Amino acid sequence: MNAKVEVETLFWRFAPPAAGVLLIMLFVSLGFWQLDRAAEKVAMQRLFDVDADYTPLSAGMSLQDYQRISANGKFLDDQQFLIDNMILNSRVGYFVITPFEYASDAPLLMVNRGWLAAAPDRSLPSLDPLPSADLEIRGRAGHLPRVGIRSGNAVVETPGWPKLATYPELSDLARVLGRDVLPFVLLLDPHDGDALIRQWQPQGRGPAMHYGYAFQWFAMAAAVAAILAWQYLKRRGHERP
Repeated sequence: MNAKVEVETLFWRFAPPAAGVLLIMLFVSLGFWQLDRAAEKVAMQRLFDVDADYTPLSAGMSLQDYQRISANGKFLDDQQFLIDNMILNSRVGYFVITPFEYASDAPLLMVNRGWLAAAPDRSLPSLDPLPSADLEIRGRAGHLPRVGIRSGNAVVETPGWPKLATYPELSDLARVLGRDVLPFVLLLDPHDGDALIRQWQPQGRGPAMHYGYAFQWFAMAAAVAAILAWQYLKRRGHERP
């Protein structure tokens, strides 16, 4: 009986501090993880702000996010997509996604040509025709808009073009087009000259959010450490003769 009591006493004496130490290690690791995420966002913003030369697009080339690239070819403006529910300056509109063929035997380059306001009755807008001749386009390597949870079909399967889409992935566009596409989207240069609005920024929130989360995790680790220290001093006081 005494042995059982001693085991229980040892358990309740050392288990809470051990659990506290594990919590401190967990909270500190989460805090540093958030600092790493903030550093990634800072590096991404710096990369976005770099005024570098345009790299000609070629098959199999490796790209960084927001790297400046150029491509020669032609738009396939008879097969365009309108990504719905894109908000700009509190107005609802679409991102216009147009396939670009830079080589007949290569995957298509999907180009985000910019934002177009939606009509009050939400009828699909008519898109101005694009040049049929070969041309050079420039922009940044980016991504399609993303969402945590998507409801419904990515692309509305209706006759004719353009087709309405809701947060599609590149695989969805490739399926509808019946052709392979490159694993990134070209964010067309803001100075291209047409009427679409292009105000590109790195996707997601900035580093401030991650700094805030890191502070919270470190504060929780400090709180647990303070509780452990208080309990230790309290127990030492009780054990003194």
